[in-house]
Amino acid sequence: MLLVWVLIGSLVGIAVMVAANAWLGLNEPARLSSLDDAISRLDTDAVGFDAGEGILAEDGSAALVEAADHSVIGLLVARGDGLVIRYLKPGLVRAARIGEGGQLTIKLADFTFPPVTVPLGQSTHIRLWADKLNAMQG
Repeated sequence: MLLVWVLIGSLVGIAVMVAANAWLGLNEPARLSSLDDAISRLDTDAVGFDAGEGILAEDGSAALVEAADHSVIGLLVARGDGLVIRYLKPGLVRAARIGEGGQLTIKLADFTFPPVTVPLGQSTHIRLWADKLNAMQG
């Protein structure tokens, strides 16, 4: 019987922590505020990253930024309350597909990084970025 009370107490305690987290607003997912924010984060991660062209997801959940020398593309993706950064080089991209509604789905050869869908909406540059990524297939 004691084990049941311990289990119930644990569940109630977890529920109270989740409710307090939601009430305090501590569960906000990470977002990029602008393309400049993405470039700044890339420069912080890889000091001296010289940014060229870039594109930001409509909801700020991801960004693609090409290096000025076209050698690498920085991919930033919001995962939980943080951002995951990958530097895409030739051979690392498995596929980049354009879906309905202007979504770019990127699959990498990195098994630790699940496919990511970047909502670009009606951006006229979505085909350009899909072609750049597909040119990096290995």
